[in-house]
Amino acid sequence: MNRCTRFHRDGTACTNSTEHVDGWCRQDGCPGFVRRDPATAPPSSGAPRGTELHIRTSPATGTGLDLDELFDIRITMRAVDSFRFHHGGDQRSAEAQMRNMLEDFLLKSSSTVSASGYVRLSRQGYSLILSPDRTAVTGYFTVHRERTWEQVKNKVPSRFHRAPTHTSVHAPEARPPVPVEQFAEVFDAATVHLTGRVQRSYARLAGMVEASDLELHTAIRADAAQLPTGTLVQRPDGLFEIEHAARIWLISPDCCKLIGVKAHQRPQPVELDGPSA
Repeated sequence: MNRCTRFHRDGTACTNSTEHVDGWCRQDGCPGFVRRDPATAPPSSGAPRGTELHIRTSPATGTGLDLDELFDIRITMRAVDSFRFHHGGDQRSAEAQMRNMLEDFLLKSSSTVSASGYVRLSRQGYSLILSPDRTAVTGYFTVHRERTWEQVKNKVPSRFHRAPTHTSVHAPEARPPVPVEQFAEVFDAATVHLTGRVQRSYARLAGMVEASDLELHTAIRADAAQLPTGTLVQRPDGLFEIEHAARIWLISPDCCKLIGVKAHQRPQPVELDGPSA
């Protein structure tokens, strides 16, 4: 048993014991931050890869790896250095965490293959790069400023909080309402006004509370470009609601403002008591 190497939200060291190789006890009350001070974490960059939409639409490239082969995979120093740059910690902890990540990502992730054969596995803003022969993890990337995959998987909140978003561009003046049958023709994701509400909501849903405004706006507009293919209804007050990729978006009657977004809560099936007739 070793002492937990992680820190609480206020920067105090955890005093629990742990048997985990990555140094995190995972006990109640320990959020598992590797750095004492979040201010020392590097800025995030890039748009998140491995969203639920990316995973659903990802081609089934496959890695050819089985879970029982994980301990034969080599973790390169380049990948270790990148992991430690983002999260801190030592080499042994970084290797252990990336191996655990690979196990999770083999079960669920989006995947792309480069022209030279490298495989990128991505999930919720984290990416692992596999060598063309699938024998080594050669790279690591994340848009999260300090939280590790294990922390996000265990629903540990970030210590970075997105400030209330105020757009520098004034909202456009209202235009005549758009008939529902003309929505796809009129709506333009590249120019639609993004309200502060939709930015804050999207940031929470997509795990981008640590992203820059540019990264957030780019991600919102990329998703919004797919809205004309979603399920569209027009409410009695004239607002458009579109369900797409397990989210519901709210758009102004003139299609000039993207007002809000929320997760679509699907009804749970009702379990009947006793055997069916």
